[in-house]
Amino acid sequence: MKKLMATAAVVALLAGTGFAQDNSVKRGPAPERAQMKEGKHRDMMADIPNLTEEQKSQIKAIREEGRKQSEPQQKEMKELRSKLQELKAAENPDQKQINQLIDKSALLKAEMEKSRTASELKVRSILTPEQRKVVDAKQKEHIEMREKKQMERKEMKDAK
Repeated sequence: MKKLMATAAVVALLAGTGFAQDNSVKRGPAPERAQMKEGKHRDMMADIPNLTEEQKSQIKAIREEGRKQSEPQQKEMKELRSKLQELKAAENPDQKQINQLIDKSALLKAEMEKSRTASELKVRSILTPEQRKVVDAKQKEHIEMREKKQMERKEMKDAK
């Protein structure tokens, strides 16, 4: 009987490990997701009709400037999330400190959104009216797809 119980425990342990591995395979490692994200930006530029080499180089420079500007903000945001998680998990959470971090996070998010919008406006300023129409249509399509995915996730969650 002991052998049977031990065997069942080993099988259950291995089955659990197998499921965990399958889940990680579906999402893929973080570097691959980052590369896919970068590829989307390149595809967006490829979708803009009649981009001149000058426009391409200007867009590339704007994006590079935006990345450099956002790196410290992203690092700070990651640190804020970590501190917030620590405070929440504390034996006696300090609501005042938690609220201060949430406020700081909200301000940082606003700064990041302003920077992102400034970069978008710079890119738009170098596009022709026809190119802007294409970009606007792609952005609208992207937003609609994201909203559709969110609705699907919500429906799946509600179904559980």
